[in-house]
Amino acid sequence: MLHAEKYTTTSIVAAAAAAATAIRYQFGPGVSLSLIAAIVLLPVWWSALGKFRFARLLLSLAVIATVWGAVLTLFETMRPVSTSLLLEQSFTLLSLAGGIGVLLWSRTQIGLGGTAIAFGVGALANVVLTGGNSANLWKYSLAVPVIIILLGITATNRRRWLDLLALGALAAVCLASDSRSMTSFLLLAGVIVLWQIFMPPGSRRPRPLQTLVLLGVLSLAAFSLLQALILDGALGDAAQQRTQAQIDTSGSLIAGGRPELGAATALISERPQGFGSGVLPVSHDVWIAKTGMSELNYDPDNGYVEGYMFGGQFEVHSVVGDLWLRFGPVGAAFALVLIVCAIYAVARSVSLKAASGLAVWLTLLGAWDTFFSPLLTSSRTLALLFALTAIPLAELASRTTTPAPSTAAVNP
Repeated sequence: MLHAEKYTTTSIVAAAAAAATAIRYQFGPGVSLSLIAAIVLLPVWWSALGKFRFARLLLSLAVIATVWGAVLTLFETMRPVSTSLLLEQSFTLLSLAGGIGVLLWSRTQIGLGGTAIAFGVGALANVVLTGGNSANLWKYSLAVPVIIILLGITATNRRRWLDLLALGALAAVCLASDSRSMTSFLLLAGVIVLWQIFMPPGSRRPRPLQTLVLLGVLSLAAFSLLQALILDGALGDAAQQRTQAQIDTSGSLIAGGRPELGAATALISERPQGFGSGVLPVSHDVWIAKTGMSELNYDPDNGYVEGYMFGGQFEVHSVVGDLWLRFGPVGAAFALVLIVCAIYAVARSVSLKAASGLAVWLTLLGAWDTFFSPLLTSSRTLALLFALTAIPLAELASRTTTPAPSTAAVNP
């Protein structure tokens, strides 16, 4: 947390801007408080991009993708188009890009922990403004904001035992709230934080590639163990039955739980250049999507495909899929560059025994969201992920063997 003497006008504005970045409430098609904050503060955060590795590249991809989606829409002749949809989708992508800039600037002013806490408070305000999901208020509305705030606080204190305590307690709450994926992310983040405590000192040079291989093996082992526990009924009868049904459907928990993957693959294969940010799907597109979902042994004739996935836009429940269909391969490249940069930065920090629970958990969540969650609900946390893990160029230029406390990418 910020000390009293650090409460300056700039730090207050930075905290308010970070909070605004988390708010999805819209005043028009795609015009959110996050986008407004990014536009107003553009002269301030633009210069901050030059301080972080790949930040300008990422935002350039977002701008190019926005233009690509608009051009595809302009030249579409076989499908209906919507100007309001074009604006909404374009502003959503630009809001994500602008949110990265705002959060990077906030990070330089109030630190990583302060930025995360302010963002979490804004995310809670967003729940109040947009309304929570009464079906499972914790799982669908409160979990992410509360986790960000608590892990932001523990990261600011820089005590690993606090990280572990918070991750364990939050995992227990998520488990009790029937949130399988969030429970697994929190537990795996706790394992990685604990692993850093017992890692041998070794070389003090960062070894991100070696660490990435080890983390991949650890993640696969953790996934297999969690799946086995669920199937044995350790997480309750409801989770056991749902998981078994998903595996029986397609032979895989992921494919069974995310049949939209089949639709995305089929549509991208049909039109690899994308459809356009303002293009509306037609019956032929729906048929192609259903065919792809049927190949995963999923029955698409249940109203969900027509009503949610293609009831006014292309929605395949995947950030990279949504961006590809709306903004072409450049949009997909934007999402992939973002998550690859974050994973590399966290692996680098873990190799230095400097990764916080917040950064590790955000990376696990971001990797999942990139492939298996809608763009609209994931864009804010993805912006926070990149902002908190981006590697400062000054750190690379100094060639130091240990992360600087004030700028370490994942050690708030």
